[in-house]
Amino acid sequence: MESIFHEKVISNALKVWGLELILFNSPEYQRLRIDPINERSFICNYKEHWFTVRKLGKQWFNLNSLLTGPELISDTYLALFLAQLQQEGYSIFVVKGDLPDCEADQLLQMIRVQQMHRPKLIGEELAQLKEQRVQKTDLEHVLEVNDGTGMLDEDEEELQRALALSRQEIDMEDEEADLHEAIQLSMQGTSRNRCQDIPQTSGSHPTSEELRKRREAYFEKQQQQQQQQPPGQLTHLCEKSSTSSEAPDRDLGDSMSEEDMLQAAVTMSLETVRSKTEGKK
Repeated sequence: MESIFHEKVISNALKVWGLELILFNSPEYQRLRIDPINERSFICNYKEHWFTVRKLGKQWFNLNSLLTGPELISDTYLALFLAQLQQEGYSIFVVKGDLPDCEADQLLQMIRVQQMHRPKLIGEELAQLKEQRVQKTDLEHVLEVNDGTGMLDEDEEELQRALALSRQEIDMEDEEADLHEAIQLSMQGTSRNRCQDIPQTSGSHPTSEELRKRREAYFEKQQQQQQQQPPGQLTHLCEKSSTSSEAPDRDLGDSMSEEDMLQAAVTMSLETVRSKTEGKK
């Protein structure tokens, strides 16, 4: 119950319902020494603002219209609550008489109410809602900025990763090119070494088997010629061969021609034959 009416106006209105207002802190009421929980209703006024504290069912409720909803008041807290209102400057009136029946009173006679959160003042709630909206707006703005920054950071990170991969690929290509070049050089060097290690089998350096065959063929030919020639020519040939045989063995190497090597071999063979012939004589 709320109004800016004068106390007399409220009192006259309640008389229509057979109700009477008594000042709570008046000597008349205090002499009665009535426990507040045994009453049915109180009307409170402060600077033309009126509201009711009423018992519905078996529980007390603060029906202040400045609250977002009814506030549950326990029996033990009721006396303290009224004393607090008096200290704040409120005038409190006790409503005497039988109150009219109401649906809320009938319902709360059967069940009890449990209130988890105390209702707030309307102005307090509006201020809190406004503050929450401001905080939400600020939070959304911060999130938008962070999202934008995050996107930029992600793009920058992706660019850095791409550049790093590109540099790695370039380095790998350079390493592969260097490795390929080194392999080519190594293969060229190996080819040259192999070429140097392979023995020469050209006509200027015949094998030992070819030399032996040629020497035998030449030796047989010379024997045939010696058997057909006079003794004087044989002596001259032997002297020539003896002179050629006095050359060092090292001259019979790669510096000698094929013909010289054959000639030296024939000369040695002829000397052997001559020595045997003289021994028989």
